[in-house]
Order: sequence, then C-alpha cells, then structure tokens
Amino acid sequence: MTPPTDDSPLVERVKGAAKGLAGAVTGDEDLAREGRLHTEKAEALDDANRLEAQAAQDAEDAELAQREHDLEAERRRLADEETADRRQQRIEEERQKREARIEAQAAGREQAVEAETRAAGRAAAHQRVEAARDRAEEHQEADTLEGEAERARRQAEVLDAAADTVQER
Repeated sequence: MTPPTDDSPLVERVKGAAKGLAGAVTGDEDLAREGRLHTEKAEALDDANRLEAQAAQDAEDAELAQREHDLEAERRRLADEETADRRQQRIEEERQKREARIEAQAAGREQAVEAETRAAGRAAAHQRVEAARDRAEEHQEADTLEGEAERARRQAEVLDAAADTVQER
C-alpha cells in the first residue's frame, strides 16, 4: 500500500478532524470551518478516486468484451469457411462422379453456397456494427465517468482553495 501523501483523502481527513477539534476546543469558528472543508475535500478525493477506478474498470471490461467478440467472430468465420470448404469439396466430388448428368445441379448448388457465404458475410458485418456500437456505448460510459471524476477533482481543488483562503485569514 502506498503511504498517504499531503493530498490524500486520509491526510485531508486527519487535517479536518484535527482542525475541527482544535476549532471546537478553542471556539475558533474559522478553524472549525477549515476542518469541515478538509473533510469535504477528502470525500471529494475519495469520489474522484472511485470514479477513476470505475472508469478504468469499465474501459478494461469494454476492451475484454471486444476481444471476446472478435475471437467469437473469428471462430464463426473459420467455421463458416470450413463448412463452405467441405460443402464445396462434396459438390466437386459429386460433379466428378456424375459430371454429365448433374452439371446443372452443381451450378445451382454453387450459387446456393455463394448466397450462404454472402448471407454469412452480411450477418458478420451486422455483428461487427453491433459490436462497434456496443464498444462506443461502453467508451462513452467510461468517458462520462472520467468527466465525473474530473468534476470531483475540480470540486476538491475549489474546496482546497477555500480552505487556504480561510486559513490565510
């Protein structure tokens, strides 16, 4: 575990508790207010840290989901190719055995295979579009969380500046 820094939530909580207690004991309302500001800053830093961690996790989840989707799409593509290859091989073997009699049927089957391949290609393209849309939504959610973390950091900076102003008085 990393030791607390001067700008860590733990340090801010300790400062807040110490100044709040000192202000309460001495009756110094400015010191007590400064203690509350340090406590609020600690909460804002905790929120920012939590939101950053969530954003990182969401981004990692989105990346993992994309990898899984890509692997599944590749598996399907290979299976479709293998199926098409086997089907084509059977058609070719039949054609060689019955060339004179079933030449028209072989042409029809080849067209069916091509139609299936086109349909599989269209389905794969649709799945890629869906995956891209899902990925964009997950990235947008991660961006939103990062924005919330940034706002929490700015709020912590404002509270810190307010505490500094109160302290200078």
